[in-house]
Amino acid sequence: MKKAPSYRTRRRKIQNELEAFDYINTSNILETENLVRNTISTEIPLNYTPTELQISSPEVAYNAMDTNIVENLFVNNKEETIKQSLGQWAVDCNVPQSTVNKLLNILKFETPLTFLPKDCRTLLNTGSSKILNIRDVKPGKYYYFGLKNGIIKYSSILHLSEHIKIAVGVDGLPISKSSSGQLWPILAYIIPYHDCVFPVGIYYDFQKPLDSNDFLFDFISEILEITTNGITINNQLKKVTLEVMCCDVPAKSFLLRVKGHSGFFSCTRCTHEGEYINNRVCFPYNDIGHTKRNHNDYILKNNEEHHVSPIISCIALIPDINITSLFSLDYMHLVCLGVVKKLINLWMNNGPTSVSLSSWKVKQLSLNLEKIRSCITNDFARKPRRIEEYPRFKATEFRQLLLYTGPIVLKNVLSDDCYKHFMSLNISMRILLSNDHSEYLKYAAKLLNYFVKTFQQIYGCHYLSHNVHSLLHLVDDYITYGPLDNCSCFPFENYMKFLKRMLRKHEKPLEQIIKRYGEIIINDNIKFSNSKHNTFTIKKPDNFVLTTGGEIVQIIDILSNTSTIVGKKFNSKEDMFEKPISSSKLDIFIVKDLSENTKEWCISDIKKKIMIFNINEVLIAVPILK
Repeated sequence: MKKAPSYRTRRRKIQNELEAFDYINTSNILETENLVRNTISTEIPLNYTPTELQISSPEVAYNAMDTNIVENLFVNNKEETIKQSLGQWAVDCNVPQSTVNKLLNILKFETPLTFLPKDCRTLLNTGSSKILNIRDVKPGKYYYFGLKNGIIKYSSILHLSEHIKIAVGVDGLPISKSSSGQLWPILAYIIPYHDCVFPVGIYYDFQKPLDSNDFLFDFISEILEITTNGITINNQLKKVTLEVMCCDVPAKSFLLRVKGHSGFFSCTRCTHEGEYINNRVCFPYNDIGHTKRNHNDYILKNNEEHHVSPIISCIALIPDINITSLFSLDYMHLVCLGVVKKLINLWMNNGPTSVSLSSWKVKQLSLNLEKIRSCITNDFARKPRRIEEYPRFKATEFRQLLLYTGPIVLKNVLSDDCYKHFMSLNISMRILLSNDHSEYLKYAAKLLNYFVKTFQQIYGCHYLSHNVHSLLHLVDDYITYGPLDNCSCFPFENYMKFLKRMLRKHEKPLEQIIKRYGEIIINDNIKFSNSKHNTFTIKKPDNFVLTTGGEIVQIIDILSNTSTIVGKKFNSKEDMFEKPISSSKLDIFIVKDLSENTKEWCISDIKKKIMIFNINEVLIAVPILK
């Protein structure tokens, strides 16, 4: 078998052909065919053979060279496509370098793939091992990716308005359980594209930064510049503003240089003073309203007990902000991981005897959760699990229990007072997380006020923590930002997992993340995530919807050509509960009598996706929040 020419041989051949082609195009007009042949034979390099280049006339020479160039360009383009596809696969699947190298060494010995590099660092265009822009932020190291760079990168795949609004999240991230090493990333996304989070800056060490202003220096310097001058994208000047910062309480107190959740004056929204009762700081409820904090109070340090440093945060330098409302009361940490987890802990372990669940009721609760696993739609990453596992629940699981499964599985398990108390939180949070129940906003404020007040009566004032107290201010965030998912840490928490997956070993985690992100940028792997949220199918449990006409429909078929669904509607629906508000006002029903006849609806008539819970042959329809 004839051995295929090597890559160098083919490259040399292409170069010689191009030289010959260039000579023909630039030489003087030749009068005779013989003169052409003589000229070509004397100018072509010696390593050409007659079989490699046979030219009989200028026209034939031109056509021959042109054909060869086209063929070679096609080969080169195909090679680049294969390289790019392999690179994107390695980045998308987060494949370790050693695995990519083994694959390249196998493929490289195959005849058509000898052009592949030996090392994945060449394939992925990995940057130099020496990264020059890392700076010291005591006691660790910090790298600044840039806010403007992230905005410009995503501008190629997102439709950006003339006014770009930015949401920023900051939090600590332990990189392993066996080490105290931690990352402190500054993350951002362009509102409303919460699936498109990008890093602005990342700090690494075995403890958090000592000085928050030093940590924020690069970010504040750039935000001051772009909020003043704007950003030019595709020859259009766009206005940029920092809309919201999303943090948990420890991160917020670190950035603002104020008291943490265990401080007596730790509330960032009001001047309510905490008390020390039963070995813990708590915030007992009283009917007397407390003075709300404002931007000037922070700048002038009117409440000295609220601050922990003589120097305020450099965030206050940003023009046209209200620093007290700039930091949202993130409901992921405050409600899901805070209040809901505390309630379960009080029911299961530490609460008063009057609220503690017996072992039989705990088993019944777990059984109820397992019964409805098959009812959970694909909008949720996790199915319900036994309540005994609650110490290991993620925030999304507490959210699911609060908004969807809790009202169903806790009924007849909790005492009447505890169930009514829980439902006041459920209903108020449903209102604050919906964009179509704003008319009940004042009612939600009353429910949260009732929840905090009754919490003290049922569980004791010493359990009324910073998180429970902060519920009184949640409605303010709805007024400022709209539904609370607009100002939560959930998008940033999801990106944290992506950051951890970039790490291949314990050594030099900051440098690893810088290189991995550089590979993503170079290989054009920035993508817009198409979420599965609120997608319906013809299979259970994802085939129930609520129409604009108030009908609850089971989808039987989807006619894609006509944008029409075929389904059966429930002929009977009634309130699941009537107090403290009729469930029908929140589109929650008990449904019965599924019609035998099918009917067609336009897809545009679908208002919401519905989750149907089957509990003891009772069908309960609960809308999925957008």
